[in-house]
Amino acid sequence: MTLHTERGPRREARISLPQLFSNIAVLGADAFTLDLSADAFGHGAQRVAMAAAESGVTSFSVRSDSEAAHFHDWLPTGTSLCVKSVDEQSVTHAYGLDPARHRGTKPVMRLSARVLAVKKIGAGAGVSYGYTWRAPDDGWLALVPLGYGDGFVRAWGNQASAQWQGISCPMAGRVAMDAHSVYTGPQPAAVGDEVVYFGERSSDVSAATFAHAVGAPVVSVTAALGSRIPRVYLEGVDAS
Repeated sequence: MTLHTERGPRREARISLPQLFSNIAVLGADAFTLDLSADAFGHGAQRVAMAAAESGVTSFSVRSDSEAAHFHDWLPTGTSLCVKSVDEQSVTHAYGLDPARHRGTKPVMRLSARVLAVKKIGAGAGVSYGYTWRAPDDGWLALVPLGYGDGFVRAWGNQASAQWQGISCPMAGRVAMDAHSVYTGPQPAAVGDEVVYFGERSSDVSAATFAHAVGAPVVSVTAALGSRIPRVYLEGVDAS
């Protein structure tokens, strides 16, 4: 196994506030209530609320009284907050979790991580606990530092794919607490290469793709991502 110091952040959830603004403009700032439940479904409730208020949103919601009590400390002036059940369709469109279903919206979150190590694997060799995945041919594995300890769903192992160099690469074997493997085929990744899961505007892969892979609610994908994944907020017209 080749192991070196990786380039850039090990893992990152990049939140594009301009894309949030764009989605709000498409949906109509005064035509819907923006749900901030589950820390704005993993996007960061305080930053999202402040940005949304700047875009003209005046109505917000959460799903519990305990969340509401916390939010009142910093809710933007001139806005209202109610407690109600999550409207998955509204959340999906506002945060751009499934752009294919509402083509005017864009993904607000882009989830990525850097390759930590690479390893050659022979055809038929197994990967991770229980060897539930075996290599179809001789090839290469990339170890990526995202695991279920980060809220990266364990069921995605053997079911979902990641994007490396614009290529769809299957997630090979079970997801461990701190990492998982991606099969890059005959070409090895380099340590420090970026692996993108969803949110790349040039790709059709969305958070909904990962939800559908395991039959989960779309809103659960970003909401599950934990605090070990840094949120990096992008601002400005050209932020992406």
